[in-house]
Amino acid sequence: MEDAVTSEPSDVNISSSSNTTSTEPSTRGLTGHASAAHPVIVRVIILGVLAVFNVGGNGFTLVTIRLTPRLWTKTNFILASMLVADVLTGVLVFR
Repeated sequence: MEDAVTSEPSDVNISSSSNTTSTEPSTRGLTGHASAAHPVIVRVIILGVLAVFNVGGNGFTLVTIRLTPRLWTKTNFILASMLVADVLTGVLVFR
């Protein structure tokens, strides 16, 4: 009986695409011109919005604890100290 298994060489195209260089930047602005500042602007806006929410939310909680004597417990004083640290972090993001 003859062996029915035959192996044919597969067509493998080995080409190196790592040697090609492109002088065009990969990011384009709305007008089609190269825009390197666009990702930076988006990050700054996101961090600014988060800093505003941080200062606003934690500041509101601090004011609520301070103005409500019923909330002056040991647990809330620990919470308030963490809120102060978080607000200071948010303020430093503005710089």
